[in-house]
Amino acid sequence: MLRRHYFVWLAAAVLLIAGCAQTQNQNTYRYDEVGKSSAISFGTVIAIREIDIIGRNTGVGSTVGAAAGAGAGSYVGSGSGELWAIGAGLVLGAVAGAAAEQAMADSKGMEYTVTLETGITLTVAQNIAATDAPIGIGQRVIVQNTGGYQRVLPATHLPTQVKRPVGIELVD
Repeated sequence: MLRRHYFVWLAAAVLLIAGCAQTQNQNTYRYDEVGKSSAISFGTVIAIREIDIIGRNTGVGSTVGAAAGAGAGSYVGSGSGELWAIGAGLVLGAVAGAAAEQAMADSKGMEYTVTLETGITLTVAQNIAATDAPIGIGQRVIVQNTGGYQRVLPATHLPTQVKRPVGIELVD
């Protein structure tokens, strides 16, 4: 009886922790992005479409599922029948756990097609949180580039003209 409760609590704890994982979106920065500069380009969104993002499967779900399945199988039958039940529970639990973890890791996102002020057109796929304000077609945006990682952010709050910085002389 104690073994059965152990597997149930272990599975519940792993699923709870996995559910707390946060995906990166337009308002969230990873810890290793803080303090790094990003090159930006201004542009206009010319097309958007909703996309499915396949999340990262760490294998934790299949491991927990296998352990829970084997634990449940140990209560079925006796002798060689018990061994077969453990094996079947292990395999079925691993498959179910992997599927559950993948379902929790998958998310929705947006693909933005942006024409930059330089004339270059590019697409950027990014996660979208429920709290993110959608970026619409025709909206002025910045494309932020940090070492190959790009994200599209609204630029409506940024000025379209700025004065030359004080104390800096630009020379052609």
